[in-house]
Amino acid sequence: MADLVENKQTNLEPSEVIMRAVQYFSGSKWRTQSQSEKIATFVGRPPVPIGMLLLTIVGYISCIVPGILLHILVIRKMIQLQNIVVTTRAATRGSDVTVKYAAAAKGLVREFLAALP
Repeated sequence: MADLVENKQTNLEPSEVIMRAVQYFSGSKWRTQSQSEKIATFVGRPPVPIGMLLLTIVGYISCIVPGILLHILVIRKMIQLQNIVVTTRAATRGSDVTVKYAAAAKGLVREFLAALP
C-alpha cells in the first residue's frame, strides 16, 4: 500500500512542531517509535473494520469456508502496523512540515496539520 504525503508551512520552529506532533499523536493511541529534532515516527494499528467483521459473520452463517477466508483477511488487516512520519525543515519564517502516512490515518493527519498555526 502506498503512503500518502501532506505538506504545510507554519511559523513554528521545527523542534516545536515535533513536540506538538508527539503530544498530538500520543494522545491519539499512536506510539512514538523514534524522535529527533526534525523527525518523529509514530506507529499504530488501523481501526477495526466493522464492515469486514459483519461480512465475516455472514460468511460463517452461509458457509464455513467463506467465513474462514474473511476471518483471515480481517485478522491480517488488524495486526499490521502503520507508520506516521513527521519531518520538519527550517524555512525563512518558521518551518516546512511534511507528514508521510498510511490511508487509515488520513483524518488524524489532516486534523494535526489544521491545528498548526
